Amino acid sequence: MPSYSNILNVVLPVYLTMALGFFLRRRQWLNETLEAGFMKLCVMVLTPCLIFDRVLGNPSVMQPSAVLVASGLAFTLVSVGMGLSYLAGRLIGLEVQRGLRCFAVSCGLQNYGFVAIPIITALFPDKGTLGVLFTFTLGVELACWITGVGLLQGLAKAPWRLAFNPPVISILIALLMNFSGAHALMPEALMGTFRMLGSCAVPLAVLIIGASIAGIWGRDPISWPVTLLAPVLRLALIPMLFLACAWWLPISTELKRILIVQGAMPSAVFNIMIASHYGGHPPVAVQCVLSTTLVSTLTTPLFIGWALRHCPF
Repeated sequence: MPSYSNILNVVLPVYLTMALGFFLRRRQWLNETLEAGFMKLCVMVLTPCLIFDRVLGNPSVMQPSAVLVASGLAFTLVSVGMGLSYLAGRLIGLEVQRGLRCFAVSCGLQNYGFVAIPIITALFPDKGTLGVLFTFTLGVELACWITGVGLLQGLAKAPWRLAFNPPVISILIALLMNFSGAHALMPEALMGTFRMLGSCAVPLAVLIIGASIAGIWGRDPISWPVTLLAPVLRLALIPMLFLACAWWLPISTELKRILIVQGAMPSAVFNIMIASHYGGHPPVAVQCVLSTTLVSTLTTPLFIGWALRHCPF
C-alpha cells in the first residue's frame, strides 16, 4: 500500500493547482467571464471525452449489476450524510429558513468529481478504478438533485431531470455501449481524440475550482459554529460511513478504493450554486466549502493513507 508521503505527493498537486487558480483569480488574470467559459468547456466537452476514454471497454463496468451497486451506494451515502448533517445543524442553533437545510446539503455533498479524479488516477492508474468512479457519480448526481434540492425546496419540486447533464448522459451512453458490445466498434482515431481532450479536463477544472473559491473568499462574515462543525461532519464523521461500507460490504476492490477517496473529499464548490439558485442560504454554503477545503489539505492524505493500509481488500 502507498505510504503517507506517497499519498501526500499525490494529493498536494491537486491543492497546489487549486491554489494557482486562487492566485490567478485574485490577480484578475482569470476573471469571472473566463472562469464561466472554461467551466462550461469542461462540463460540456472535456469531461464527456474523459468519460468515454475511461469507461468504453472498461472490464470493471461491463455488468449492469456492478453499476447499480456503485450508483445505489453513492445515492444512499450522500443522502444519509445530508440527513446526519441536518440533525447536527440543529445542535448549533441553525433553523429552517435560516441555513439549516443548506448546511445539511453542503456537508453531505462532497467534491466527488474534479478533486477526486486526479487523486484516484494517480493512486490507481488502472483504467478500472476510474471507470467505477464514473458509475458512482451517477448516484451522487441523483442524490444532489433529488435529496439535496428536494431538501431545500421540497421533494415535489426537486429538478431531478437536471441530474441528466452532459457528463451523466455520457456515462449512460458509454455504459450502454459496453453492455451491448458496441464499444468494440469505436474507431481508434476517435478514441485517441477522446483521450487527448479528456486529459485536459481535470487540470483545467481544478484550476477553475481554485478561482471560484477566490471569488467567494471573505464575502460574508464568519459564523464560527458553521465553520467549525462543517469539517467535523464532512471530514471526520461522514467519512466513517464510507469507510464502514468499504470495510464490511462484499463489493469490488475498485469500489472500496472509490469509497475511501470519496469519504476524504471536502464539500463541493457546486453547493454554493445550489444554495444560490434553489432557495438555500449561500453564506452557509460558502463557509462549509471554505472551511472543509482548508482542513482537507491536512486530513485527506491522512484519511486515505490510513484507510488504504487497514481496509481489507
